[in-house]
Amino acid sequence: MQISRSARQAAVLLLGLAMAGCGYSDVPSQPSGNAATLNLSLRTVPIVRSITISPGNATFGGCTGGNNGNNTASVGNRLGYPNGTCWVGEATPIGIYPIKITNTGIASFVYVNGSDATPSDGGDDWSLCEVGANPQASCTGHDNLLPGTDQYILRNFSADGASGTGLSGTPECDHEFDPHGKCWAGLGASQDEGIELIGPFAATDSASTQWTMSITWTPVPTEGG
Repeated sequence: MQISRSARQAAVLLLGLAMAGCGYSDVPSQPSGNAATLNLSLRTVPIVRSITISPGNATFGGCTGGNNGNNTASVGNRLGYPNGTCWVGEATPIGIYPIKITNTGIASFVYVNGSDATPSDGGDDWSLCEVGANPQASCTGHDNLLPGTDQYILRNFSADGASGTGLSGTPECDHEFDPHGKCWAGLGASQDEGIELIGPFAATDSASTQWTMSITWTPVPTEGG
């Protein structure tokens, strides 16, 4: 029996429809591949400005000056009146600089400032004064070269010399970090310093024999950021 061409085409079409209905497709599905992942890591430079100080506390000693006749001369670690002097470290003759200030952040200018001296009994503070040209607060003692009543001087010093005018309550360039005056410090740069204190001519709070004060070093952005 001979089947016509049109009949054969119809049979093929029916067979295709039947196979499609049974889930067959013209293009077989491909099996899934095994994916692989690359893990990446990255480190950045620090962007934090930070200063550390070691040790974090210190006590004055090596006190001199005062008035023997009034029984107010300095002795040991006790400041005398008038205008006794005490030290953390030693400027001369050996040179001892026990305070290490380290720039642990990005490059910065290093600024420094002091605070008032506060008595333990809550009486009147001593305020910082400075000597030399254009002081923020002038000393009112002898020839404006020594502290007056309820005033005192703090000076930081290093192997490169001392801050001649003394510290103020406002952050200013710490010239011990850079004797050329720029006080610039890169990451990891440090400076060893000591502290000199010159006390007041007299203290309004005559009862207290314990005083506290602080010095703060601050990293400041460079001109480039």
